[in-house]
Amino acid sequence: MHHLIFLSYIYPNDLIKWLNYNVIKMTDNKVDTEKLILEAARKVFIRKGLDGARMQEIADEAGINKALLHYYFRSKDKLFKMVFREAMAKFFPSMLAILNSEALSIEKKFENFIEYYFTTIRNNPFIPGFVINELNKNPDQIIDFFEDSGIDILKVSSIVKNIVAKETGLSISQARHLVVNVIGLSLFPFLARPIIESAIFESQHDDFEVFLDERKAVIMEIVRNKIQKEK
Repeated sequence: MHHLIFLSYIYPNDLIKWLNYNVIKMTDNKVDTEKLILEAARKVFIRKGLDGARMQEIADEAGINKALLHYYFRSKDKLFKMVFREAMAKFFPSMLAILNSEALSIEKKFENFIEYYFTTIRNNPFIPGFVINELNKNPDQIIDFFEDSGIDILKVSSIVKNIVAKETGLSISQARHLVVNVIGLSLFPFLARPIIESAIFESQHDDFEVFLDERKAVIMEIVRNKIQKEK
């Protein structure tokens, strides 16, 4: 420290450059470590879910010690919510962009939405279970959590009224049912995956994945039939 004070009188500009470089380097290292932890946590949550995941396993996956993990994220719940926010921060704006696009027909909007929804849940299979658990424990809190993540829930209502209803020719009530049906039909296979994969597909993972790809077309056919029926 005395050397730094002495050098500051002789080479003030060099000292400033040295400090700036090391502050930037420390900040970059922190950002890199946080990204490493979040990616490791996402992998563990995919394998084990929120309840099955352990902080030690996440630390091992990230290649760091548990103490450093706790320094960045004090609890598993806090880490999980950060991973969840990151996933939702990508999903919701993309969903809005699809539905607000003037270049796409309403059928294409639904098709792209279903495709993106399935891709997101496949990449983040812990999301449906977390949302359902939170809804059961504290319905109001999950709404607050979405809003804290920068997601405006009221925009969904606006989309139903100003996009789905208008572009399909459905009444607002019918448009609401259509949107909820699409979400429910898309979500259920992921929520019930253990029982569906075991009971219907005899635990054949690859067959279930093929089923998911087929299901997108099945849901889209329901949407298409409903829209065309009202025209």
